[in-house]
Amino acid sequence: MLNHYWQLIQKNNLFGLRDDTRIGVIRTVKPVLAEGEQLPVWANASRHALVQQVSATMLQLTTPLLDDPSEVVAYLRAGLSRVWAALPENGKLPVFTAGLENNQRIRIVLPEVLFERLYTAENFQGNGPDYVTYRNQIYDLVADGLITQLPLLTYLFAASPAKNGRAFWPAPDQERQLVQKVSDPDHLARTLALDVAVELDPYAASGVTEQMLNFLIDSCWFALSQPAIPLPAAAEVRRHSLAEAQKIAAGDPTAPVASLTAPIDAMAVWLNQVGLTPQRKQAFELMQSRVLKPETTIAGQVAAAYHDISAAQTPLATQAHADLSMEEDLPGFSNLSGNSQALLQAVIDGGYQWTLLDREQNILQIASDTQRHVLIDGALTSRTPASAMVVAEHRHAAKKVLAAAGLPVARGAKFTRWPEAKAAFEQSFARKSIVVKPEQRSHGLAVEQFAVPPTAKQFAQAFHAANQDHGVLVEMMGRGTTYHFTVIGRRVVSVLENAAANVVGDGRKSIKELIALKNGKRSNARQLKLDETANRQLKLQSVTMNTVLRRGQQIFLASAAHPQTGGDIYDVTTEIDPSYNQLAVAGADALELPIAAVDIVIDNLYDAYAAEHEGQAIIISVDPIPDLTLPQQPDMGAAHSIAPALLTYLFSEK
Repeated sequence: MLNHYWQLIQKNNLFGLRDDTRIGVIRTVKPVLAEGEQLPVWANASRHALVQQVSATMLQLTTPLLDDPSEVVAYLRAGLSRVWAALPENGKLPVFTAGLENNQRIRIVLPEVLFERLYTAENFQGNGPDYVTYRNQIYDLVADGLITQLPLLTYLFAASPAKNGRAFWPAPDQERQLVQKVSDPDHLARTLALDVAVELDPYAASGVTEQMLNFLIDSCWFALSQPAIPLPAAAEVRRHSLAEAQKIAAGDPTAPVASLTAPIDAMAVWLNQVGLTPQRKQAFELMQSRVLKPETTIAGQVAAAYHDISAAQTPLATQAHADLSMEEDLPGFSNLSGNSQALLQAVIDGGYQWTLLDREQNILQIASDTQRHVLIDGALTSRTPASAMVVAEHRHAAKKVLAAAGLPVARGAKFTRWPEAKAAFEQSFARKSIVVKPEQRSHGLAVEQFAVPPTAKQFAQAFHAANQDHGVLVEMMGRGTTYHFTVIGRRVVSVLENAAANVVGDGRKSIKELIALKNGKRSNARQLKLDETANRQLKLQSVTMNTVLRRGQQIFLASAAHPQTGGDIYDVTTEIDPSYNQLAVAGADALELPIAAVDIVIDNLYDAYAAEHEGQAIIISVDPIPDLTLPQQPDMGAAHSIAPALLTYLFSEK
């Protein structure tokens, strides 16, 4: 027999709102530390931060309430990875402890529009309950339904061998917390959500899986479809469900439980009636298979793996540990740009609240308790003028602005057609050291630097490679080395010396093998490339990919120095003369960019800059979106994160 609410849901085609159900996880973490070590103090810029410190020894991770379970898991993985990174050496994240301090609650919020549509459909005409009472009645129905499902939920999701190798079960005074209604703190009479206590999954880095969350959402909607429990029988039904669940928790986790076949079959029939997405189908079939094969449940796997209480101090399973300790990417968000990942690491560490607004476009909202900012690609903020973005994108326009501000730039010209460029080469450039590059910023791509004056053929190749949408710049090559300055809030936070992509021989390996060896130690964004440019450079140096270089012999794969084309970077933040920092800030100021990366060719980084000394320094590029990852991975020098400086700048000013 269907209940009244479910009949209205069917009549008004409201089941599609199931996908608007929001779910989140509240997880308590008590790391295991060596004697004498302490848990680092966690920053707290927002009371809604993903990671919060609740005591000197414990942290709490609270994900936002989201309608996509996979995103909830991603938030948990990211937060736990930062907790792991902050632990002292030999610190561990145990899944099980004798005191059961490591635990989690799943918070489920039914869509508000569901209550609104149902209340309207009732057409009470002033004779029914008020709206808050009505929605609370629906939550009561779902909570009672979950209580009747406790034996199944305990069987599927109870896992801790904290007592005699058997599954977790709370003390009698905690039983009421297994399914708990959560009141709205601003309106205590209003039920805000339901909390379901679920044991940690030691085989998932996040402690919870997407399948588990999808199944719990469907369990709520299944409960919503079931007949209401008559009030006189409610206490007895609850007592019976708790007793059955406790029996399952205390029993052999590898033994089948015949009484669970009926409820899982009933849910299967219901799901087939309402329809399943592939993700929900996969989640249900996994849980259904665990009912048939108890050894595949979490409790069954734990019992087989550990057997006894020794599991209480066992860290995360090997696979989960590997997931949280990824060196390059932020777990859960590895498909974001490197900039966005670097920013998110700093956001989590700094205790800010954040929301991923768009994965594909790398749009993030970061908030403290008093401010919020939207950033694109980790560094583009509302403080970056749109006009400055356009000017900085085009090298020729940016050069004119810099020159008008009295700053040093390279002499050169812009060409859009080959005949004019060819004529200028024959009349002037043919006997000079020049740089040929796209007029539009290209992150080092299609940039050719000729320290030795190019031949007509070389110039033609370089011109046509660079001639993209907005023409080509041909400039006089400055003397010296390229330095990459990151400016945030009129302050230089990092200076990197750039060198063109290269390998150094060891007398044994071929150039191809040396490239593979070097790439193995680098992020994907800084890989040395085996492309046409590299082959052309090798040919100029009379070698091939198979040549075995002498020990100490250096071969270049590109003519221009740029990290994103495989160039080397060396941190010289504390070495360079401060006058060049002032020059970099002046370059960013000229383009009205509060946040920027400024590339300057400098003859000698230790000699103070003097404007009257021509050629001592030349600004060659100003980028409104600095690369936050580069200072974290220098080939030589101290590694450091500059994303915290960006957050400090954004949130310190009103």
